[in-house]
Amino acid sequence: MTSDQRTGPTIVLILMVLFILIQAGAIIFALTKEGIGLFWKLLVVLIPLLVIVALISVYVERMQEIRDQERDDLDKY
Repeated sequence: MTSDQRTGPTIVLILMVLFILIQAGAIIFALTKEGIGLFWKLLVVLIPLLVIVALISVYVERMQEIRDQERDDLDKY
């Protein structure tokens, strides 16, 4: 697996996870300051976590595709 093919998806994953965590943290901070109930806070935590899990699963699939593509290329020679 060449590092060029892994670098792009890895950087995008890291940036997206950081963005989602910062966004969720800001929303939770605002909800806490306003005194909003526990249900909404849990919802704001649960949805971003599910999105992060989905992003990681797509990332793992992409890494497997890159690895399989390289194996196919090596089998041609």
